[in-house]
Amino acid sequence: MKLSQALAAGLLLTLGTVAIAQDASWQPITGTENLRSLISGLKVERTLPSGEVSRGEYNADGTGTLFSWGASIPRTWTVEGGDRICIAEAAQTQCYRIERSGSDPALYRAIDVATGRTVEFRRADGRTRVTRQTGERPDQGSAATPSASELAAELSNPNTAVATLTFKNQFRWFDGDLPNASRQEGYTVTFQPALPFVLKNGDKIIWRPAIPVFVDQPVFNANQGDFEGESGLGDIAFDLAYAPKTEGGLLFAYGLIASLPTATNDLGTKRWTLGPEVLIGKVAPKYVVGVFPSHQWDVGGSGKADVNLTSVQAFYTYLPGGGWSIGSAPIINYDWVSKQWTVPLQVNVGKTVVLGGRPWKFSVELNYYVERPDAFGPKWMLGLNVAPVVKNGLASWFGV
Repeated sequence: MKLSQALAAGLLLTLGTVAIAQDASWQPITGTENLRSLISGLKVERTLPSGEVSRGEYNADGTGTLFSWGASIPRTWTVEGGDRICIAEAAQTQCYRIERSGSDPALYRAIDVATGRTVEFRRADGRTRVTRQTGERPDQGSAATPSASELAAELSNPNTAVATLTFKNQFRWFDGDLPNASRQEGYTVTFQPALPFVLKNGDKIIWRPAIPVFVDQPVFNANQGDFEGESGLGDIAFDLAYAPKTEGGLLFAYGLIASLPTATNDLGTKRWTLGPEVLIGKVAPKYVVGVFPSHQWDVGGSGKADVNLTSVQAFYTYLPGGGWSIGSAPIINYDWVSKQWTVPLQVNVGKTVVLGGRPWKFSVELNYYVERPDAFGPKWMLGLNVAPVVKNGLASWFGV
């Protein structure tokens, strides 16, 4: 018994000695000037699991910029207590203690003061690369990667440089004066990429096509005096906007909106449409607000129906942090041909997360239509949206 206890004690002593030796191999970097010298001019990058490279650049004046997924996200930094570097973004501040390897002078590690997680980075050949992370929480971000809060703010900005592939699942319940109108319902899935092209001067060209597919959409058959369920492709719409670089959080863009007569099974107008659009808004650390009016006229096609439609989307998004977004973005339409309004009350909730190094935004929206066409129109709409962030391959292809 005494022998086994002696062996156990020896093993513990050996492990403890190894742990102390390993811990002693990391030397803390302290002192305000030493830490300022370390971060001033620092450019640290990390290759994400998706293959995208995310990079943080920190200037001597306490400012910084995070470049990730096409976005340029502002940050600030300070040295506090003479032993930690604190990096701040709009929703949170993270403080790190910095240590240097005693056996490898090019190897450093940053220890998150709040969570204890560590990030190892190597400085060599004029570059600083993240090599290993422990206790990683992707949604929290780091010196080289965006947090979920920063990504949520970018994805709430209609003029963002971040590219997404949005899938909108919309369930509608209808009402109106036509026979059996109140018994109709339908489902639409719309594929809507947002593909920004950032020019060398900081201006952006933003292309947003929308490809709808209807499943069991109610279409009124005048000969039978009742509705029939039709499935198929709808009219493909898109907008092409020019967003000049602005200061002070101002949002501004202008461009064209159009639709193509691609619908099958009487699910569209069979008309080409075209018209202007403009966006005006404001981005702040905790909210995004603005208005997005547009107008379309028919400019050709085989359909007999005239198109003369004004649309106005007013939007407000509150950003409480943690990747959450809460807001309202109703789309109000006025049909100048039928002289009728479509006006919804709308609320939406979204959550941005990082999965496998890739940001995703999941959101739900609910619309109740207080005004709709008298004969037939939507009464309720429930939307479930999924939007993965992607690299804009078209921008690389066009050399932008």
